Amino acid sequence: MTPKPSLPSYADVGDLLAAVASPFHPAELHGFCCGHICATSGKMDHRLEKSILGKNKNPKYRESLQQLYEISYHQMSEFSFEFALLLPDDDININARTEALSLWCQGFLTGLKKSNVPIENREESDVTETINDILEIAQVKYGDIAEDDEDETAYFELIEYVRLGVLMIFQDLKNNSDENTGENNDTYH
Repeated sequence: MTPKPSLPSYADVGDLLAAVASPFHPAELHGFCCGHICATSGKMDHRLEKSILGKNKNPKYRESLQQLYEISYHQMSEFSFEFALLLPDDDININARTEALSLWCQGFLTGLKKSNVPIENREESDVTETINDILEIAQVKYGDIAEDDEDETAYFELIEYVRLGVLMIFQDLKNNSDENTGENNDTYH
């Protein structure tokens, strides 16, 4: 049995973004892709690729981006415990990690919005509540967070909340899409 592919490292994604002079932060990029995945059939479209890579047509970079996207899609569609937010390692300063979590959430919300999922003025639902919570996390203040057990615990709880919330949003939007079209929208098998 072949092991399931895992996300590229945070540093590798950062290197990719630097190589193509993308304005995205690695965490923000992954959030953006996950927001797009939640709102679409799971296929990366040309507009998304262009907004990330710009005019760079290097096949290596396109393949790396496609791999990040497809692995994220598979992990989300399998409601996988392996699905994780692409964030800096735990040995990085908690303020930098908290900033990355905030950027991940901003990217996720942007991915939803650019894929025509309303973020504001939604009907009350569990998804709306989760989106509102992710909005709050996207605006979290960082810079004065202490490197202590209490803040570390809070940080990991936020990550887990966002992770599970994203999986719930993905399932809800996918189920609504399947009901509206009468189809299964899975693109990758």
